[in-house]
Amino acid sequence: MKTLFLVTALLFLSPEASTLVNAQELASKKVCEQGLPRCITLVIREMERRYKPLARQCDHDAVFALNYLRTTETFQQTLDEIGYGDPAAVVREDALFADYYFRAYDAYHTGKGNVPPVWQIAFNASQNRSVLGAGNLVLGINAHIQRDLPFVLYELYLKGRPVSYEDHTRVNQFLQQADSLPEVAEKFDPTIDDQDVPGDEDDRQRFETLVQWREGAFRNYERLRNASTDAERMQVAKEIEEFAAQTAQFLQQSFSYPPGTDSSERDAYCQAQQRRK
Repeated sequence: MKTLFLVTALLFLSPEASTLVNAQELASKKVCEQGLPRCITLVIREMERRYKPLARQCDHDAVFALNYLRTTETFQQTLDEIGYGDPAAVVREDALFADYYFRAYDAYHTGKGNVPPVWQIAFNASQNRSVLGAGNLVLGINAHIQRDLPFVLYELYLKGRPVSYEDHTRVNQFLQQADSLPEVAEKFDPTIDDQDVPGDEDDRQRFETLVQWREGAFRNYERLRNASTDAERMQVAKEIEEFAAQTAQFLQQSFSYPPGTDSSERDAYCQAQQRRK
């Protein structure tokens, strides 16, 4: 199965193969191919469409979905403020990045298609309600950045639309402004910000971890890009998959409910919040 998935993940070993995308995917929309700001609106609409039923059902996948939605809204709000060298490239990245998440989610929940191992762990944790809300959040972030992002950057490169390292780094500026924790705590799991302490030291540490993961993702993209043979590139892809999955296993254990406890209080809280609407 792992070998099959690696082959699937690297279908874009050639520019020709990289153009094979589902017509329904966001990255294939004309405004997204052109990198126009309106593309972000399409991404947000699709995120909202997917998020709303998860929220109503108090599905544990709603935690990451809401965080991703609010982060994308911040990207849209700050697009003209960051000073990207090539804003269109970052917009195209935003659409393709979202597609990677949607593909993994749909493959897992329909049973059709290959699910990356790291996403399998994250979605299993949500379906089994086995980790704290903070765990649902960090498992999704790990999967999307440490696993998906290198492949997204490589696919854009093969299409002749690479994202520069400078713009990749500038993205951190808007990410530092995005904070969904209070809203996630209010709607789904009040314990998600229990570790919050006065001041901004813990926020700084969380952000630094995010920056480090994104830096590692760019370096892994460069490894994919610079591989001299397909076999070498497949080995790099294998290492990306395995490292992200190993990190997910560690996070899953770290954020699992302690023995004798479960998500029942969190779920009851969420359901009460939904009834108040």
